[in-house]
Amino acid sequence: MFDNFKHIDWNKFHFLRTDYLWVAIPALIIILIGFLFYKENNTWKKSIAKHLQPYVIQKGTEWKSRLIHLSILLMFIIGFLAFLGPTWSEIQTPAKKLKSRMIIAMDLSQSMMTTDVLPNRLERAKFKVHDFLKANPRAETALLVFAASTHTVVPFTTDYKIILDHLDGLNPSMMPVKGTGFDALFERIDSLFIDNIAEGKVLLVTDDLNQISLEKVSSFIQQNNVHLYIYPFATQSGGLIPTVKKQSALDIQKINNLNTLDRVDILEITLDDSDVTDLAKAIGDNLIFEDKKEENEDNWQDNGYWLIIPLAFIFLLSFRKGWAMYLVIITVSLSSCSDKNKENISEKLSKTPDFKFADFWYTKEYQAQKEFDAKNYSTSAKKFKDPLRKGVAYYKAGDFLSAKTAFEQDTTTNGLYNLGLTYAKLGQLDRSQEIFEKVLQRDPDNENASSNLQHIISAKVELDSLKPEDMALNEDGKKAKNKQNDSSEDLGGGGQKATKKDMEKQRLEETVDTGKRKGKELDELPDDFKSGKGEIPKNILMRKVDDDPSLFLTKKFRYQIKKKQVKAEQTQNQW
Repeated sequence: MFDNFKHIDWNKFHFLRTDYLWVAIPALIIILIGFLFYKENNTWKKSIAKHLQPYVIQKGTEWKSRLIHLSILLMFIIGFLAFLGPTWSEIQTPAKKLKSRMIIAMDLSQSMMTTDVLPNRLERAKFKVHDFLKANPRAETALLVFAASTHTVVPFTTDYKIILDHLDGLNPSMMPVKGTGFDALFERIDSLFIDNIAEGKVLLVTDDLNQISLEKVSSFIQQNNVHLYIYPFATQSGGLIPTVKKQSALDIQKINNLNTLDRVDILEITLDDSDVTDLAKAIGDNLIFEDKKEENEDNWQDNGYWLIIPLAFIFLLSFRKGWAMYLVIITVSLSSCSDKNKENISEKLSKTPDFKFADFWYTKEYQAQKEFDAKNYSTSAKKFKDPLRKGVAYYKAGDFLSAKTAFEQDTTTNGLYNLGLTYAKLGQLDRSQEIFEKVLQRDPDNENASSNLQHIISAKVELDSLKPEDMALNEDGKKAKNKQNDSSEDLGGGGQKATKKDMEKQRLEETVDTGKRKGKELDELPDDFKSGKGEIPKNILMRKVDDDPSLFLTKKFRYQIKKKQVKAEQTQNQW
């Protein structure tokens, strides 16, 4: 406790709040005025009989009055010094640790299909990204693809398997607008690196750097605290782009210019995975960033609270029997140090392991009610002893099974009513109906119970009408255009092993007669589609989900362009 005082560095001793020294002047003036103009008021003495005054009133001495004045001044000085915040030790505040994040931006322009890098630029790039993630850079990583527009394939995640699952299906045909838009790409990355304190990492996988601007790259890096790794998948000799039959080659001059920029690294393709393995290790080694705050007064420990101890002892003298208070404190302190008392205290604590400081002042029920008022229903339910209140707390917390157990212990009408509500929440409508009928037997005028009973009966009728065996088959609806495979000899849609000739037959649609209506897959999203608000026809119970992520991403990207959620950049090249 007193170690802080043993090693005081007086060279570092100072006050944290010296700006408030001027407050002492008016405060001292007020205290002195009180001393000077204080007059003893003797009017109350007239209410005491004269023959009793010598026994009731004792005349004080002058030194006691001066002692009171001195103690007031001393308490003011000690209290004011504590307020100024004396300090001589610094606080070792741990720096906040932040993790760097990474973005992989994959170019899906048509030129990535050029075969000067075998098997082609895009496939080689996929192999490298796969090896890079396999080397585990440990950073939260997002996957973006871009052509004339930029789209997010996978948001920030450390589950690299999700990225790898989407990686294989990426191809230029899924991009809604042709071109190579670096401005749109950097604008999108900028939105993902808002308030980026830790240095972000961007791996730009591309082949065509003709349209990239050195000025914009430099500005982007400085504004977003980003380290840019450019991985060009092209050769100097180049090759023909398959669809447009135009030459595409690596611009060495642009590469050299980009390499001169600060925090820009150009990666070179290697035959093995050493290039991406080294990159993953470099990113993983510099993943943690410490955010150290600037030094201010919060870095110094305020030791003024130690002065409260002498201040409290002096304050005890203000009592009429101040020394008697000291005697009580000393007696209690000495008695509490005996081994016998220690054993008694430890024995009491062992019997009440959940005993808390608040139990000195508040009952368990009051503490539970405070937790209930603060909407901490689960905590309050554990403290309530009354089964009705315990059940209500569990009910509001959403723990209906515990609420049912509590309400079953309450035999009042209110407890029975609450039990009926709980059974309804648990989906046990028959049991809920029985309970509400019992409530109405006890209290026929209970309108709430009567209304809830009608709701329960209506809900049961509606559920009975929705049972599969009572639903009419949709035999009058439109037939599917595909033929139903009801031939045991036709292997095109069956579960037997088919020959190559069988596999060339038209695939026949199979249906299952379950009494439930059939759904049709949507090829395009409706124009009025809104997330969470799309209307699904009532006769459709389930839609088929495409297991091809590339098809889903293609529709998603087109929808984003159609609804102008993503802007497409006007580029010089159209591939």
